[in-house]
Amino acid sequence: MPAPFLEPLVPGVSPAVSAWIRGLEEVAQHLEKWAFDLPEEAFWWRPKEGANPIGGLVRHITGSSLRLASYALGLPLPEWAKRGREWELQGEPEAKEVVEARFREAWARLLSAFQSLREEELGQEVPVGTQGLKAPRAHILHHLVEHAQHHAGQIIYARKLLG
Repeated sequence: MPAPFLEPLVPGVSPAVSAWIRGLEEVAQHLEKWAFDLPEEAFWWRPKEGANPIGGLVRHITGSSLRLASYALGLPLPEWAKRGREWELQGEPEAKEVVEARFREAWARLLSAFQSLREEELGQEVPVGTQGLKAPRAHILHHLVEHAQHHAGQIIYARKLLG
């Protein structure tokens, strides 16, 4: 199976949105390969005190992506995603199946929302976070994909440390 960036443009969306969709698909492929087949103990293993476990990174990719999508696209935010970064990365472990199911549900919602983006919406400024700052919708969505890719890379590295 070729990497998503080698796939054709996604029909019906701009080339930039297509690239973001392919980036989201790649994150999902990485998690399938490097995270979701782990046993529970390995999913929550920390290489040292204070380091993020793979499960926490998956939880953070999911939660932060939904928060960014709520700013950029107005997607509703589930209660668990309002708990924030610290809980996602350092909070108590939960059943791996719960974390994986949340990711799959979130990614389906994100891919659908990205599919419905129109070119003229990308330049609109929208409020981000609690400080009332504004940013172009395109920048928020680009950051969403970059941030998810960044943490997917950490998952790959952590999995390799497991041996």
